Amino acid sequence: MTQEISEAESKEKPRLDPKQVRNIKIFCLVIGIIYILISVLMIVCWSIYDYLIILGLGMLGFVPAFIANAGMTFTGPFRGPGRPMDFGKNFIDGKRLFGKGKTWKGFIGGIIIGSTISWLFVFIYPAIQNAVIIGDWALIKHVTPSEITDIFVSPPPWNLFFRTILLAIGACVGDLFGSFLKRRIGRERGAQVPLLDQVDFILIAYLIAFVVFPVPWYYILLITFFTPLVAVLGNIVAYAIGKKHVPW
Repeated sequence: MTQEISEAESKEKPRLDPKQVRNIKIFCLVIGIIYILISVLMIVCWSIYDYLIILGLGMLGFVPAFIANAGMTFTGPFRGPGRPMDFGKNFIDGKRLFGKGKTWKGFIGGIIIGSTISWLFVFIYPAIQNAVIIGDWALIKHVTPSEITDIFVSPPPWNLFFRTILLAIGACVGDLFGSFLKRRIGRERGAQVPLLDQVDFILIAYLIAFVVFPVPWYYILLITFFTPLVAVLGNIVAYAIGKKHVPW
């Protein structure tokens, strides 16, 4: 997802290909429809309260991955381009390993920002704990109080610590893995690979943090289809302020 650019590049944005712009609009429409169908199915089979709880806690739980992914965009171009993570080397197929857009500065910066800023969200947990205590659980058909407290609110402090770090690392590794795959299939920097561009970071974050953060499947399902919409919006903002040379 992340496309890191130098200060000089950010001042001269290339002309966008109308076909690629159209493709990203179609992609958002398709993902949006799928997400709406999943949401409606959850609301009908369970309740709207279950849906809102799962979406809200899912976003809160995986916020380190989202912040780390965004952090790479802002720390990568800071004070000019950094050292490429692949050191300019090619893979066995003769193509760049990751490309010049993936720098050590952006990678480490994303992990640090994702880990540190996410700790501020710990202060929200007492409010969630109080909501669990006074909540009207007769209106909620699926989510249980123990599910909320055991997974999101009351895990041991070491669990929250490692969960935050692993999610941040996983997001940065996932973005790097996405670039690796794009180079293998011959896609240049800035070229679109729908879905891979938007969910590479969150899927790898799931896998790496699962050992200390085993969330139920319905959280993963809802967040996975919600992430592309958030990612596209974030990319558009980053493009508008000159942090990316394409809005996807």
